[in-house]
Amino acid sequence: MRSNRTREMSALVVALGLVSARAAAEPAADEPATEPAATAPAPAPAPASRPTPRVGAAPASSARATGATWQEGFMAVPMVGVNSFLGNSGQNTGPGLRLGLLAGSRLTELLSLNVGFAFDIVNMDVPSGVDASQYVFDVGFNPLFHFPLQKLDIVAGPLAGVFVDHGSIGGGGSSADTWSYGWTAGVNGGVLFPVGAKVRLGGLANFYLRNPFKVCLTANGMDTCQSSGLDSIKTLAVSFAAML
Repeated sequence: MRSNRTREMSALVVALGLVSARAAAEPAADEPATEPAATAPAPAPAPASRPTPRVGAAPASSARATGATWQEGFMAVPMVGVNSFLGNSGQNTGPGLRLGLLAGSRLTELLSLNVGFAFDIVNMDVPSGVDASQYVFDVGFNPLFHFPLQKLDIVAGPLAGVFVDHGSIGGGGSSADTWSYGWTAGVNGGVLFPVGAKVRLGGLANFYLRNPFKVCLTANGMDTCQSSGLDSIKTLAVSFAAML
């Protein structure tokens, strides 16, 4: 009897052990299942670096590319051309030779201050057998205003100065000399084209209004002078010029 009860107790203990082991192996019904941790997304690959584009130097302006650049400092404008005396002073004359020079300083791109020299050879129209000559020399202040464009330069400006005039005529054993002096006013204007880094070539027109203070005539050893009622001498000249 006692052995049967011992067997029953042993079987009960074994059964309880099996139930406890199975309960420990299975999760509880009311406990939520643990979800696996979300896997972090892999970082996106860095974009490939683009090479920095090279910025070319700004192109020079067309005016600078095609024209000569101005230079501050000394400036000279030699010229050679023809003159024409107008009005009463132009009677019995034809086109003559004009030599001129402007020399001064280029202060800015738009302004130069110059001293002007002009030498006119008057072409006298006289009868055959008569020798005649006349020369006029001017010196004055000739500022120029410069207007540089893409392919040319326009220049213009006033002039003011003094002049000296000398002439002679002879024939048939007699001769006479004339001379006069006075003040001059006028204008200069022209167009010049760049042909190098510093040189410009073109043309200049000059208008001179010469107003005599005194006119004298020497004939047969006697001088006759006049200082009132004198006519102005109008001269127009067109010249080939180079700006250096």
